[in-house]
Amino acid sequence: MMLAARPRRPMAGVRRQFPYLVPLLAWMAVIAVLSTDIGSSSRTTDPVIRIVHRLLFPSSPPEHVQAQFELLSWVIRKSAHLSEYAILGVLACRWLRFSFHPSQLALHLAAVSLAGSYAGLDELHQLFLPSRTGAGTDILVDLAGALVGAVLFAWHRRRRAAAAGGC
Repeated sequence: MMLAARPRRPMAGVRRQFPYLVPLLAWMAVIAVLSTDIGSSSRTTDPVIRIVHRLLFPSSPPEHVQAQFELLSWVIRKSAHLSEYAILGVLACRWLRFSFHPSQLALHLAAVSLAGSYAGLDELHQLFLPSRTGAGTDILVDLAGALVGAVLFAWHRRRRAAAAGGC
């Protein structure tokens, strides 16, 4: 007697993806929150300048430090963009690899494309907030961050494969 094949449960695959999908979605939510007034330069630049002033130049007047640290503030903000999208790139690679098992090139292109699309939506969202400005240069920095994340993901996978193979 032949047994009928068990019907596929479509949600079973989704449930297996949770450990990979939830961190990706949670990090996207963090980026979305930081894209509101909470992450605006008016709220984040002054605290950074005060910390740098207290630590490095306690005897200088704050106005002098603020003028000198505009460049530092810009570098810190762009580094934050790069870092948050590098993390997004890693998490996207991790989810895509588990869910779809694409080739290496397709994996990395898809992860960077996903992060780039989200960066574009993020900057578009900022255009509608009075305390924020959407900038195309930020999208480029975000794409660079996603690419860094994809490269780090590939490097880590190769390193693990080499260690497992005894090379």
